[in-house]
Amino acid sequence: MRIGLISALRRTNDGTLRADLALAGRSVLAWQVALLQSLGVERVLCLTDGTAGVSLLPLQHSVEASGGAFHVLKGFTALPALIRAEDDLVILADGLVPSPEVLGALTGGEGTLQRMVAAIPADHALAVDHPEDFERIDAARHWAGVLVMRGAAVQHLADFPEDADAISVLLRLALQAGTPCSDLGLRELVPESWLLADSADAVALHQRSLIAAAAGAADWRAPMTAIAARLVRTLAPRGLEQGGVVAGGLALVLLLGGVMAAAFAPPAAGLILAGLGAFAARVSIDYSALAARLRREGNRGDSASVLAAAVDTLAALALWFALSPWPEWQPLAVLGPLAIGLARLAARGSDTTLGMLASDRASVMLALALPAAFGFLPEALACLALGLLAALLLRASAD
Repeated sequence: MRIGLISALRRTNDGTLRADLALAGRSVLAWQVALLQSLGVERVLCLTDGTAGVSLLPLQHSVEASGGAFHVLKGFTALPALIRAEDDLVILADGLVPSPEVLGALTGGEGTLQRMVAAIPADHALAVDHPEDFERIDAARHWAGVLVMRGAAVQHLADFPEDADAISVLLRLALQAGTPCSDLGLRELVPESWLLADSADAVALHQRSLIAAAAGAADWRAPMTAIAARLVRTLAPRGLEQGGVVAGGLALVLLLGGVMAAAFAPPAAGLILAGLGAFAARVSIDYSALAARLRREGNRGDSASVLAAAVDTLAALALWFALSPWPEWQPLAVLGPLAIGLARLAARGSDTTLGMLASDRASVMLALALPAAFGFLPEALACLALGLLAALLLRASAD
């Protein structure tokens, strides 16, 4: 069995537990648990003094929901009973959040774990500035905060006093057992790949680099989509936990309001509300996508597709009622759903300027509000539908 050992004991200069510091929407401890799980760890052991209970309970539930086990230990006396001689033990230093790529290359990832003691040169800035975290292991090297060892040595913990530093003792036991050292290069130890969460400022700096890398660049061929992307990047990490849900709920409220306003109020008001709702939906999709990329949770396209379909359905209804207010019936009302349907087709499977513009539902709805205000909505929709149809036919003939 693969077992992970982490701790929530060390504090920053202002007294905050390192493990409780927030990094891109979740705690440092939660990042460490995710890293351990990416290595195939089935049981996570967390050493604590009892002051981190607020953040540990939901984390424990999350690990158990994924099929793993999570144990909170006050002291190391229970470790020999939880770790067998044939187990692999993966240890991360308190507050250390290495890059998943570097950690995977160092340990072998989900395949066969490479037993090793990660090491850095004695003159490296991490070793010089934080000797209590990256302790010396020989004349030329310090520990780098990652250790993979056999579980057999854990049984010797019973020979040490209860107030000993369990992780430091295990490091010494691993070295005595002949666990080889693996030296890290300067390229692997840049701040972007080897974070020690020793202060809120260090975490905030790392957080900005993570978000910048995950957010990507805005494409201004779709103006409102680009504004939504910039807004999410600016607001993150605030809202990474619930931002997508809140923005999605607001989107549905605005879109439903747009349908009602188009049916019973001036059409332009309904289209403006629907456009704002489509913008809020784009913010929701971008928030959820950013959170998934940061947490490496894979593709979450299903929920985004459902929300996009809801946006188009309600936008089509808003256009229908803008052309044919309730309870009237006008045959030209079909131009609204027709234009939205053609826009969906134009946006599918293409990153051209046409595809980007057609996918920007907020820009389309807000642009149509202007002719709606002056009574030219049917003509504008007819021109839009014909233009989209012509573009689709030209694209089909080019293919």
